[in-house]
Amino acid sequence: MTNYVITFQDGAIDELMSVILLNTMPDIDCSSIVIVNADCLAEPTYEATVKILEMLGKPSDGVWVSTARGWNPFPWPYRQYAMMVNLLPMINQYGAASKDDYSEVPTDSSTLYQRIQNIKQTDDDAQITLLCLCPLTPIADLVSLFPDIVSAIDSIVWMGGVYTPAGSTTPFPGNIDTGIAPGANPNAEWNAYWDPFAVQTILESGINLNVFPLNVTNNAFLTPEIIRNYFIAESNNYPMLDLAAQMYSMVAFQAGFSFWDTITTAYIGMPSLFEMTPMNISINTSSNPTKQGTISLNASGFPVNMATAITDVNQFYSYFVSQLKTISISCWPPGVT
Repeated sequence: MTNYVITFQDGAIDELMSVILLNTMPDIDCSSIVIVNADCLAEPTYEATVKILEMLGKPSDGVWVSTARGWNPFPWPYRQYAMMVNLLPMINQYGAASKDDYSEVPTDSSTLYQRIQNIKQTDDDAQITLLCLCPLTPIADLVSLFPDIVSAIDSIVWMGGVYTPAGSTTPFPGNIDTGIAPGANPNAEWNAYWDPFAVQTILESGINLNVFPLNVTNNAFLTPEIIRNYFIAESNNYPMLDLAAQMYSMVAFQAGFSFWDTITTAYIGMPSLFEMTPMNISINTSSNPTKQGTISLNASGFPVNMATAITDVNQFYSYFVSQLKTISISCWPPGVT
């Protein structure tokens, strides 16, 4: 049975690396990628994603740009990294996506609906997972416009949200810097805060939702030491370790970065890395921007499977590196045959 993983990403460094990680997993069809204009600029994110796939020798005709729009936009300084990746020499050796390409690919919910329908029609045993590393908006739009699609989706794996553990009187910190985003909710996580109404729609849909909140993903640290020990050490021998070191070095010296997206992606290939706990949650969708996006544990809320622990974070680092080592590039270093 093939697991069809449709990825939703918005161009952060770790999300682009998640595209590479997914392409190392056996029995996974990860040819469909939807780009959301949230924590990125859509055009360079589209181009960088296509170039990465070309480098890997993978088809890129399944990369789309969503027309979804959120509620609380990401600050501009957060959205620049795909532009940097798009200029890296390594990914520009194997083909190039042009602006003409970009103008042809923006998509709406009907495109996604048809893709899922086609999978089901051609593969009766298909398992469809939506891996969402960004706000849930395009999936919420899909569900709202085409309610029958709910039965075709086996699960959503979402990197998003943060919650205060039961019994705690101190909110678990979110990742919204109110110095950059004044008036925002410091106790929320950005993928939930960008569009809390979309989170509500998905909770109400009844789709099996696996949530990977900051409570867990913050424990997979992205630091200069991690880059040196796991990526740079063998970067001369493995092209994807070389690329990973280049990409992660763009953000490693900024406080608070973790492998939020790649560790969530690792769940697809190695679910034993996590402890998953059934919980009932609700999300604040009030008009108050300092409260919006707050996720609460609530017995009368909606059931989800919440990641509550990483069984061994060092095992994640080792898994990630070992998967990247499996990728070979026909002409690497560039110019050497």
